[in-house]
Amino acid sequence: MERISQLQVTRNAETRDGWSCFAAHRERVTQLLLDAASATAAKLCVLGAGNCNDLALDRLADAFAHIDLVDIDDEAITAGITRQPTVMGRVMARGGVDVTGVASLLSEWVPEVPAADEQIDVCLACAQQAVLPLTAGGYSVAASSCLLSQLIESISLTLGAEHPRFLDLLTCLRREHLRQLVDLTMPGGTVVLITDVVSSLTVPELATASTSELPMLVGRAIAERNFFTGVNPFVIKRMLETDVPFATQLTDVRLSNPWVWDLGPRLYAVCALTAKRV
Repeated sequence: MERISQLQVTRNAETRDGWSCFAAHRERVTQLLLDAASATAAKLCVLGAGNCNDLALDRLADAFAHIDLVDIDDEAITAGITRQPTVMGRVMARGGVDVTGVASLLSEWVPEVPAADEQIDVCLACAQQAVLPLTAGGYSVAASSCLLSQLIESISLTLGAEHPRFLDLLTCLRREHLRQLVDLTMPGGTVVLITDVVSSLTVPELATASTSELPMLVGRAIAERNFFTGVNPFVIKRMLETDVPFATQLTDVRLSNPWVWDLGPRLYAVCALTAKRV
């Protein structure tokens, strides 16, 4: 199995039995998606569904006529749906899908042996040409659930954060991930990007902060550059509002207040960006 796939399989295995501790996070994610389900016979696509511990599939299946759940880990997503049996037949598992299109290339690299510029250029070109096995413009809601940070982590673990082209590849994969969400969303539909921003490893105050204190706490962490590389929600919001082609394809870009995701030994500050597809 390729390194990137194996990494995600390992991560999913570590959280497979986390249904209970995911409760508050699952409620926030599920409600975000339900709030976006305004169309009749709405269709939902979730990238990075994993074990489905952050999705109350029974409630989502009542609101959406069809749901596609996408992840690189086929076993995790199939098992996740099976653990919520009331939705069997109404939810489609789309496992084994590499949303970047370059997991196999990244898996060949190690930070100790710097990838050459030619290899980086090939990887960038492949990422920009990646096509998901899903219907373009086919969903009233297209969402990414805490996947962006994992995609960026895969670059750190393979190319290495000290590589001179690290930011080139990070910027490319982030942009292409946003492009995929926009491309999957039908006119009038909603794009939803949910991302973890920082953990209690560097912001231990997450364990005791009240809901009203969280925005200031996360804002301070971002101002101090104490956050996961590449997931600054304010930068992403500005991209969606001003960068071509996003600025012409999206309207009403909104950034939610953060909430805490309890992942057991570590807490994460999470926020969501939503936008309407023109």
